[in-house]
Amino acid sequence: MADLKLLGLPLSPFVISVRMALNMKGVSRYEYVDEDPSNKSELLLKSNPVHKKVPVLIHNGKPIC
Repeated sequence: MADLKLLGLPLSPFVISVRMALNMKGVSRYEYVDEDPSNKSELLLKSNPVHKKVPVLIHNGKPIC
């Protein structure tokens, strides 16, 4: 199984869209990481260095913004 993480905010419509797409594709095993917009994690800053925003889907260590 591939390593899959989703960085996001619970009420973000963009994050909700990604979660719905994963659900529609039958992907139920992924780690959801809740981000604090006022204190961004190193993982978020490393994964999306240009915009520094969520959602970011990380598949096998490769970020998809």
